[in-house]
Amino acid sequence: MSKHHSEQFRQQAVEHVLNHPGQSVANTAKLLGVGYSTLDKWMRIHRTSIGVTASAALSTDQQRLRTLERENAHLREVNDILKKAHVYFVKNPSLPSTRL
Repeated sequence: MSKHHSEQFRQQAVEHVLNHPGQSVANTAKLLGVGYSTLDKWMRIHRTSIGVTASAALSTDQQRLRTLERENAHLREVNDILKKAHVYFVKNPSLPSTRL
C-alpha cells in the first residue's frame, strides 16, 4: 500500500538530504519513514527541476572514480576472455599457431 505524502513533506525531506551531506539518502529515508527509492526519486525530481543532471551532481572526484570503476570492469572482462582463450589453445595444441 502506497502512502501519499504532502508536497511540503517531500520538500522538507529533500532539504534534509541537502542540508546533511554526511548522512546517506538511505539513512535519511529510514529516519523519515519512507522508502529509499521514494526519497531517491524525490531527489532526482528536485535535481531535474533546478536543471542539474545526475552526472553534474557528482563531484569531479566522484565522476573520475565512476569512470575508473567502469574501465576496471571492462579490463577484468577482457582479461577473463584472454585467460579462457589461453586455456582453450593449451588444451588444443593441434590448432595452427600464430607464432612468428
